[in-house]
Amino acid sequence: MGRRIAVGDIHGCISTFRSLVEDKIKLTQTDTLFLTGDYVDRGPDSKAVIDYILSLQRASYKLVLLMGNHEYLLLHAGESIEYYKLWMLNSGFTTLRDFGVDIDKHPGPQALKEIPFPYPDFFRNLHFYAETPGFFITHGCFEGRTENPLDDLNSMIWRRSESYNESFLQGRILIHGHTPASLEEIRRRADDPGALILNLDAGCVYAGKAGLGYLAALDLDSRELFALKNCEQICSDSA
Repeated sequence: MGRRIAVGDIHGCISTFRSLVEDKIKLTQTDTLFLTGDYVDRGPDSKAVIDYILSLQRASYKLVLLMGNHEYLLLHAGESIEYYKLWMLNSGFTTLRDFGVDIDKHPGPQALKEIPFPYPDFFRNLHFYAETPGFFITHGCFEGRTENPLDDLNSMIWRRSESYNESFLQGRILIHGHTPASLEEIRRRADDPGALILNLDAGCVYAGKAGLGYLAALDLDSRELFALKNCEQICSDSA
């Protein structure tokens, strides 16, 4: 049996993500890597993040890929102008740029048709949650008052307010991303054996903001926390 490792929000930070996986985690083909979503938007190269994930899958690494709110926006931006505008407000234009889409030539929802195969299938095949013994993993948080939180897809990608549904989770730990938290806070919870909700979004794309600017990952069994400071320029220059 290999390790079970969950990784927080990546947001196009390809060099940091690759270095975390290869140099810090030292991922092996017996491990399972759970990615909590938000691979795209804001950062320097969203397409390269997806390409790297696909390359790991082709090399027979085990990945469980979750849907973030940014991937959800991307999927629906091609269906309505309202979703397209909301995606643009959330830096969707950076992802279209990374895929080589000219939004002046292809304005509005039609721009999504310019993202080539196999990428649309990649986004459509993402999961809203993952379950592994002792843990649930989502992008956002569960709605604590819902009898079955798995029925509430909206909360699993958008909800920021943490609440623990004991009748459903029954002692299982909830791992999530979505809401940037300081690395100090993430480490504090990881070190607390009684913590039942663990946030892994260390705000990698927000380098320069106090406490943020890290990509974090957690070994679910040992509680070892892996963290790498955003190194987009440094890592890309040394690659």
